[in-house]
Amino acid sequence: MEKSLKKLAKVIDRMMDHVDLYGGPNIVSDDDLEHYLDPVFYLIFCAESAGGLSKLKDKTFVTEIYTELLPQEVPYSLRYLPFAKTAIEDFYYCLYKEKHMTKGQYLEIVFIFAEKQPTFFARMSKPQFWSSEKQAAMMAMLRDTEPEEYDLLPVDDPRIAAVSQKIVPFPKEKTVFDEVDDQPKAYQIRIDLEGYRPPIWRRLVIPAGISYEQLHLLIQIAFEWMNNHLYLFFAGQKSFGVGISSTTENATIDQDFQECKSLTYIYDMGADWTHKIKIEKILTKEEITVPYYPVCIKAVGDAPVENVLDDLREPLDMDVLNEQLADYWDTGEFF
Repeated sequence: MEKSLKKLAKVIDRMMDHVDLYGGPNIVSDDDLEHYLDPVFYLIFCAESAGGLSKLKDKTFVTEIYTELLPQEVPYSLRYLPFAKTAIEDFYYCLYKEKHMTKGQYLEIVFIFAEKQPTFFARMSKPQFWSSEKQAAMMAMLRDTEPEEYDLLPVDDPRIAAVSQKIVPFPKEKTVFDEVDDQPKAYQIRIDLEGYRPPIWRRLVIPAGISYEQLHLLIQIAFEWMNNHLYLFFAGQKSFGVGISSTTENATIDQDFQECKSLTYIYDMGADWTHKIKIEKILTKEEITVPYYPVCIKAVGDAPVENVLDDLREPLDMDVLNEQLADYWDTGEFF
């Protein structure tokens, strides 16, 4: 065991020698840098407790730590959640480079991190998923932070900041772009509700220049959700929503929609309804074929019923969906 720990110490030394390349101290202050490795130390501790450091290569073990135990037990500043994931990925990269695992083993673990990233971020930022010890530690962490430096989550209750206004101000114009033909005016997207067979999905044409808050409400209408729960967006390494680096009211979709092939939207952190948003087309003014937008041009499958009995909701009707989308776009009100 002592020999194995010495090997791991060398791995961590290598990781910290190159931490500039991984984005550590350039963004995380020196005071916070010591916590950068907290997820890694917890992972090693769990492996030792589970019978040996060979557990670090076990896919089932790594998945449980990543999606269950880390989110439940490890306090981590919500501003630095992307670095929690990065630290673990960097640790495994250095394990591979120090020849403690094969390339095949390394790629299998990295795939887990990519596949489970939405679950990891959602649960790490979800107070109701935390253990009582983590909740206490997180509240102490929030109280120790100056309000002007950390205004995303109130001290009393981290979930209050998630409450969105029902009325969202809209720009006077349909987009934020000048009237130039080669600039994006709309996007055609397909939104799949993951984990269902037969599949449940919607294809929408939505305006360019809208905020993530507006996109959230368009998805709510398209899937007949009720806007009663928290939600998160993940676009590459960025995330938008409660407790994350950017709020949805001010963040617009355009840069991410032009740089990412797909995004993830999670609604209701208890049910974890996960939607994959695929950007199918970036449309200029001349390429838009629908008479108006936002509009649903294809709808497949009824979404699960939220907080009402099955027999109280009408079957899927795309005309009704589009009436609701048009009403929301014209009034800014979510009904």
